Amino acid sequence: MQIIEYKMHQFFMKLKTPYRFAESTYRVRPINILAIKDELGNVGLGEVEAFQFPNYIDEIQSECVRSLNKRIMPLLGSKDYDTPFEFSRFINSTNGPFMGRAAAEMAIWDLFAKRNNISVQKLMSLAVGDSGKLKTSVPVGVAIGIKSNSQQIIDEIHSQLNKGYTRIKLKINHSYTLKMLEEVRTEFPHVLMMLDANSQFGLKDSSFFKNIDGLNFAMIEQPLGKKDLRDHAKLQERINTPICLDENIFTSEDIWKVINSGAGKIINMKLARVGGIANALAMSSLSESHGLKVWCGGMLETGIGRAFNLALASQKFYSFPGDISASDRYYENDLINETFTLNNGKIDVPTSPGLGVTLNESSQNAFNGDEWIKI
Repeated sequence: MQIIEYKMHQFFMKLKTPYRFAESTYRVRPINILAIKDELGNVGLGEVEAFQFPNYIDEIQSECVRSLNKRIMPLLGSKDYDTPFEFSRFINSTNGPFMGRAAAEMAIWDLFAKRNNISVQKLMSLAVGDSGKLKTSVPVGVAIGIKSNSQQIIDEIHSQLNKGYTRIKLKINHSYTLKMLEEVRTEFPHVLMMLDANSQFGLKDSSFFKNIDGLNFAMIEQPLGKKDLRDHAKLQERINTPICLDENIFTSEDIWKVINSGAGKIINMKLARVGGIANALAMSSLSESHGLKVWCGGMLETGIGRAFNLALASQKFYSFPGDISASDRYYENDLINETFTLNNGKIDVPTSPGLGVTLNESSQNAFNGDEWIKI
């Protein structure tokens, strides 16, 4: 396969309600969508999932776009690619931002799947040597942003359970107290629930996490620093609740550090954060083979990123419900024609050739106004 042209368009995704996590609140989410064309005229789509500001990891949307335009895309027309893994090895060598690389790599997997008339889901399963029956749907959970008090949390959980979500993730920060979490657990003693701290705490807060050990949370995601594994290992020794690592996991080397240090028991695998599909599959296999559980995290994606997440979450490594919301969860208007709806706590995985989703008329018109850039 040869890549001949690309274009990229920025969309401003308006959230239905403000979404607050850690110390940031989002009302509008700028997201760039990348389109790559091969020599046969097929078009693959990828999504630049970095946030506007470095409040999740250091990478930001504008940095990734700049790297794609100036550094990554100009190199991609220099050779033919026989497999998506060959492309992935090449793009990893560019050392561009992980989320920029991921956008290009997602588009390439979409192209390879279309050229072979199979779904991205099927291409992933073939890549990991899984000859079993493909899952038609996957269980999903939902993340709830920071609230001001326990009643607001309880009301929001009721709302999401009524919609059919099977797992609840609560974003937390220092405003959350043990009493608040106890009140939530009293209201929902049997709901599968987890916490996400987004690196807002320190080892000095060990007593807080020790006190919630008895509240039956499935895990505590990223309680400590973004670049810290040593203190995570110390905290995991002190508490029974499994620690899930997110912001400090980028490569297989990071997985090995977790294995050797005992810094956690679960990995939140995000395609964008680790640089794309091939890296995510390799890291998932490594994690599982050494006793670490993995599940698919979310980044407030559009329908394009959501479709990739569904394909990933349907692979053999994943059983815990991922952060993959229905189409009506976050945005006033999505970018694709297809809708993802909840059915008994699950969402169907796209099975059409390629990614299995198409840009809607409004999104396509926006793209049509941009010129293809030859490479």
